[in-house]
Amino acid sequence: MNFIASAGPGLLDRLAASRAAASFRPAGVSSRAADAVSSSAPSAGTRVTLDAATADAAVYARPSAPGAGPRRVWAKAGDDGLSELMSRNSGKEAHTLSDRWRGLGGALLKQLADTGERYRQTLADVVPALPDASATDPAASAANAEGAGSADPAAAAAALQQQALSGVATNATTVSLKVQTRSGQTVELKIGVNSGASGGTRGLQVEVSSSGPLSGAERDALARLSDGLDRALEGLGDGVPALDLSGLTGFDADGVLTGLDLRIDHPDASADRPGQLRSFSLQLGAEKKSLSLRTTSGEMALEVDAAATSRATSSAPASGRRWSAIDQLLQQVDAAAERSHADAAMTMSFKDAFRQLQAPPADPDEPRRADDGRRADADEGRERLRDAASTLAVRPAANVVNGGAVDALDPSAMAPMSDGLRAQAQSLQSGLADFQASFSADSQRTSRIGSVQEAGHAEYRIGQTTSERPNAATGGRSITQTQTETLSASFQKSRTYTLDRAGGNYDATTVEDSKTVTTLIDTTRDSIARAMRKTDEQRRKTFTEVENHRAASHQEWPDQRSVVERLR
Repeated sequence: MNFIASAGPGLLDRLAASRAAASFRPAGVSSRAADAVSSSAPSAGTRVTLDAATADAAVYARPSAPGAGPRRVWAKAGDDGLSELMSRNSGKEAHTLSDRWRGLGGALLKQLADTGERYRQTLADVVPALPDASATDPAASAANAEGAGSADPAAAAAALQQQALSGVATNATTVSLKVQTRSGQTVELKIGVNSGASGGTRGLQVEVSSSGPLSGAERDALARLSDGLDRALEGLGDGVPALDLSGLTGFDADGVLTGLDLRIDHPDASADRPGQLRSFSLQLGAEKKSLSLRTTSGEMALEVDAAATSRATSSAPASGRRWSAIDQLLQQVDAAAERSHADAAMTMSFKDAFRQLQAPPADPDEPRRADDGRRADADEGRERLRDAASTLAVRPAANVVNGGAVDALDPSAMAPMSDGLRAQAQSLQSGLADFQASFSADSQRTSRIGSVQEAGHAEYRIGQTTSERPNAATGGRSITQTQTETLSASFQKSRTYTLDRAGGNYDATTVEDSKTVTTLIDTTRDSIARAMRKTDEQRRKTFTEVENHRAASHQEWPDQRSVVERLR
């Protein structure tokens, strides 16, 4: 008696579908190689038995119709929690970088914190190929020619899988995090996201490792960074970047970690979408904090004296004064952005970065654990550095001696400052840690219907330096703090509904501003002898009506002032 047993749809449906089946392959993989994989890869099938006594049964591979979706290839068995998270982040709903990154960074740090072992995984989404792709795809035709001699289907399958997995790293968006511990270990975390739009294979690649064994305290510190890393990536990967670094800037609160370096490179950023992330970097250490951001509209950079952010700012009054100084400077940034019509998104990112890198330290350290991995003299060394910084209150200047050689200032040449005198001197300064910051960006303003009504470019720079030297006349110190600010901008505005640069009909405005504020403080051994502040400012604004590429009218508003204010 003959019978047909089927594990799915009817036999006729399966046979019909198999004629239209297409094998899955990554970009650049030949159809011949893909066919070899299809013939060798294990799959569920339909068994057709024509007679119970027949010795051999025909087995047909279950077909994959074109457009049925990608096939997933894993570097190793994807049966752990991190692999499940990678799979979820690669679903159809994952459209932005935030979607692809969501929770991965924190999960990797927790993985290392829990196990202390290296973890690495790659997921490749191998897209379906058209049945006749090789007829129209020169790259596929070349690959066919290269693979023509392959006679081993299993080897071809392995090669195809390896090519798919290695293709995930091609032109991928990368996240790289390095964390230094006080014991000398380096923790490295990497995330690669590939959209498949630039020649690589769509997929995800993750890795986390340590250069050596980690103590219990070091693992705990890494676990505490996990939420901060996830929040930072969430803001950076969702359209126009938003900076949420508060969970990273306090990385060294317990003294176990000494350095953090986060870098992101996004080569797929579309120039047609203003404000999209191109690259980002954040370096946090004992000496300085620095940040840079590049988008499709412009770039910004910020560097802050890290030691100064902790000088005498742990008490509530000093912390409040720091926040007041931050707010005051951000008002200057707002005024410059309004005057120059600077890009709103870049201005907001600049302000967020400044606020978070200048923020005073959090609450004092909690009691040290016995197994935190710090050197026995770590706390004492940190206290000595903190006391020295508090005594100097500012970065000492260098003395220029014979022949132009530079000799570091000997602290013993200056009388120590009492707490009261130090507080008086600091109250006359800006309240900010020394810094250098800048941004430059193109800008556009559109109407409600989306037409461009204004376009321009702005460059802004602001910085502060503080130095001190012995004052032989008073027996105390001379402290000099200088803050500089420059602004250069130009923008063109339509007189109708749409900006007409090509026709040369618009209103053009330029802005050129500069400002220098210098504070001079001379102290005796126990009091302020003299304090003064000098402000030099130049401002210039021009307005030109342009008609048919010619200036129909032109106006200028120059302004200059110099003011000396006696503080004591």
